[in-house]
Amino acid sequence: MDIKQSNYDQAVNWEYLTNMSTLLRYLNGESLVELSKCCKRYRNQLEKRVLDNFSIYAWERNNMKTYRELKQSGKIEEVLEFMKTDLGSKIKFIKKLKLSYEVDCKFAEKLVKLLPDIKFLSLYGYDDYDCSLGQDLTAVLKYMKHLEHLYISGIDETIDDYSTKKQIFPKSIKYLRIDVNHIIVSDYGDGELSIYDTIDTSYINLYSLTIVSNRMIQNLSLGMPNLKELEIRDNGTLNQSKIVEFLKANRQLKKITTNFLNYDEEIIKTMLFSKYLEHWSTLSGSWKGIEINNLPSNYSIKYLKIYSDIPTSLTCKIVNSCKNLETLDTDSEYFNKLDLLKFKRRINVLNLSWGVPAFKAINEIDSSSLFNQVDLCRIYSIEKYIDGYNLDKLMNYKPVRLISGAYILKLINIAD
Repeated sequence: MDIKQSNYDQAVNWEYLTNMSTLLRYLNGESLVELSKCCKRYRNQLEKRVLDNFSIYAWERNNMKTYRELKQSGKIEEVLEFMKTDLGSKIKFIKKLKLSYEVDCKFAEKLVKLLPDIKFLSLYGYDDYDCSLGQDLTAVLKYMKHLEHLYISGIDETIDDYSTKKQIFPKSIKYLRIDVNHIIVSDYGDGELSIYDTIDTSYINLYSLTIVSNRMIQNLSLGMPNLKELEIRDNGTLNQSKIVEFLKANRQLKKITTNFLNYDEEIIKTMLFSKYLEHWSTLSGSWKGIEINNLPSNYSIKYLKIYSDIPTSLTCKIVNSCKNLETLDTDSEYFNKLDLLKFKRRINVLNLSWGVPAFKAINEIDSSSLFNQVDLCRIYSIEKYIDGYNLDKLMNYKPVRLISGAYILKLINIAD
């Protein structure tokens, strides 16, 4: 019997070996290169996916001497010529790009000519403090008519001609994430505003946005129907009443992240009054002096993430107010302080995404049977932890190892 297969058949078998997204999650670049040698068809798929997310930082690291010479001579834009030569026709596969603060107008001009259809762009400022790119930022963004996703970190730009209604960002933007930790982004003096203050209701394609100033809130307070995801990033300057006004005008929001926010009773109740909010993350903030006895019931929030100094008694009240809550996400140190006896209903998933839960907390989880599943995702030396805490001897939970290597506790019995 002839058991030989044609090259075509072998190629087809390799082509559908596994899902490409799964490969990219579990294999590093070197492993992907080795795998690509097995089959031409598979290699073609991998090329597109690997080049899809392109970082010029990698070229800088691998060609540091050349990069420094170009930087000193003011010819950073020639990096793009090297990229064009190295990639050739494959440059068309690049859809995501990462850039540092060192870009200039000449670089930006060549970039948009080389990659006019770029959809994802990340711009990074200094590591230790925010910086200004001057006209170079405008040059980078001005001609990117197809840009949809923009991430900006450590760049605090101001403009002095707001009266002309100058807008920096292309109207094609759907996702705008702003990370400015180091200095305050707020309303500036007369004639000088942040570039982020140019965002207004004319950006009808916005689906996800980070708010960093009172002017942004004011510009959008009439409502943004297509906006579904919001991060409120407060460095201590945001007006609480304006935040509440904005939230009430944008009831359509499905996902909200509150970061560095000074919480008050009205903000919390406004969040819970939402009929469409499904995901609420509180990453940090001040909860001083907050005492709330009566919270409204919420039937839309399914995912609640708590990483801040919120009083544990208030956490229990918020959790109990979320009648259809499916996932509670927090860190182990904070969870160790919670009184599970105050929780009124079973929650499907407890995600302990950082730290090690105390032995007492594990015993309380076991005795309460409060969660159908407990994710122990990021515990160092998890096997030693399981042995040390006798997790395999719990009455109502069983440790289960996932394909990814993470462990969960699966509810197998419901306590009386």
